[in-house]
Amino acid sequence: MLTALLLTSLALLTSIRLTKWVRNYISARSLDLPVVLVPVSFNEPLWMLFRPLFAWVPRLPLNLGAWYLYTTMGWPTEDGARSVRLYGENFVLCSPADNILVTSEPAVVDKVWTEPRDLWRMLESQSQLFTFFGQNVTSTAGAEWKRHRKVTVQAFGERTMSQVWGEARRQTRALKATLPEREQALSLGGVRSSFDVLAMQVLGRVLFGQEKTSGLDQVPAGHTMSLMESMGFIMQHVLLTVVFNSLRAPDLLLPGVLRKLKTSVKELRLYMEELVAHVQADKPSFSVDNARARPTSLLQAMVHANEAEKHTDMTIDSKERQRSHLTSSELYGNIFVFQLGGFETTASTLTFALPFLALHPDIQSWIFDEISQNTTKQAGDDDKDYTTTYPHLPRTLALMHETLRLASPSPLFLKTPLVPTPINVTTPSGLRRITIAPGTLVGMNQYAAHLSPRWGADAESFDPRRFIRVDQATGREKLEVPKLGADNKGPVYAPWMVGPRACPARKFSQVEFCAIMVELLAEWRVELLKGDGESEGQARERVGKVLREEKYFNIGAHLKRPEAAGVRLVRR
Repeated sequence: MLTALLLTSLALLTSIRLTKWVRNYISARSLDLPVVLVPVSFNEPLWMLFRPLFAWVPRLPLNLGAWYLYTTMGWPTEDGARSVRLYGENFVLCSPADNILVTSEPAVVDKVWTEPRDLWRMLESQSQLFTFFGQNVTSTAGAEWKRHRKVTVQAFGERTMSQVWGEARRQTRALKATLPEREQALSLGGVRSSFDVLAMQVLGRVLFGQEKTSGLDQVPAGHTMSLMESMGFIMQHVLLTVVFNSLRAPDLLLPGVLRKLKTSVKELRLYMEELVAHVQADKPSFSVDNARARPTSLLQAMVHANEAEKHTDMTIDSKERQRSHLTSSELYGNIFVFQLGGFETTASTLTFALPFLALHPDIQSWIFDEISQNTTKQAGDDDKDYTTTYPHLPRTLALMHETLRLASPSPLFLKTPLVPTPINVTTPSGLRRITIAPGTLVGMNQYAAHLSPRWGADAESFDPRRFIRVDQATGREKLEVPKLGADNKGPVYAPWMVGPRACPARKFSQVEFCAIMVELLAEWRVELLKGDGESEGQARERVGKVLREEKYFNIGAHLKRPEAAGVRLVRR
């Protein structure tokens, strides 16, 4: 009886899904675009839990398991430009759950992601991923997003950038002090681990205002974990946090990693509550008239800006003005997403930048020339050095931009229109105006856009010089990044997203990257780590293949086998 009931339920569920799939397929075909059939969508929550059980699917004969690639939000990281070569810049992923128009066409990206009016909204399943500490600037839309943006953007002023520059240089010097006198061999896994720690140390000082970063490893009264341990464990298991944070189960029933994750979330929340309360209670450092004057941390700058908004809310009739300040949970939510972005972008980008430099010694020499011309070995005020050095590092910035072009941290971000919205797309039969209905999703394929032939014949090659132009008026080199708009014939570049919702911490990551590179490359040369009996050519082929073919998405770009390639740091 039970077996019959289960079989009947399974048959009914299958019938419902097939009916929805056929309906979605008919809708997808009406768009006059190539359609890729996938039996499940990465937007289905249960699939996130059970997907690893189907890892055997890609090994099916006759390419029957090709659909499995598209069933994770980060599939473009592994796919690169392969799907675009097969289907073009626009195609549809059709599943029983939804239709996703996947695009890397500049005009479509411009229309959907930079539209000034709020006609398009991010899918809730994506926008709410990182809200376990509170709503934030990445999870909100419309007027709510503007309220979050107004407070948070004030934390990223030039004083904060100066602190980032100085602290990143100091922490990199501390890292260099641990290296042997002449050279150090590191697998790319070792590179990642080293920069994980460095990024955490910089965040601890700049974000939380810890005067001594050694204090990050201490467990104060009332805590069971240090700030560094709780923050680090969440950063390294953030997808587990997304999936299991809301799980309400006794600790005895949870595996060890989930118990520690639960404790880490609780501890980090407590640390943020204490730090925010400390800033709010420090009245001498805060006044409405002086709310933005010389904050000592990003957190303090954010709290001061929020207190100013709170004061304004109190002095203006609430009937005439919506609340403009953030609640405590919203402050915690924004603090966390800045932690996540600051940690992942730095560690991931550097993990790829070093082997790229090792593979291209000519580029490394080109960047070293810039660093040696604009820095000195004399001790000085690192924070003040920011204003005299950072503006003169376009080549170093180009290195970061090119690394992110080839190893971007972004998944397939989705949007859907609030009302039926017409857009122009290039189809196999030519340019066509189609209408996107609410519920139909549009996803920006950043990886395909970054590898598009629009970049030139060398689109899939590493060359930071593509971002450098000479200013005709001054004769100096400057960074030039492709932008959407005008005729939209050029390439799309979007590692920090595009449009008004571009990452507010973009410059934070750029300043930190350049500071680390200045310290590292001034004294050390990066070379390939060769295996026993391996020639230079064989090592280059092996490392290049790892970087091209073994990327996967886990909040940022990671390598499946980071121990399969490595670098040597050799003192100049």
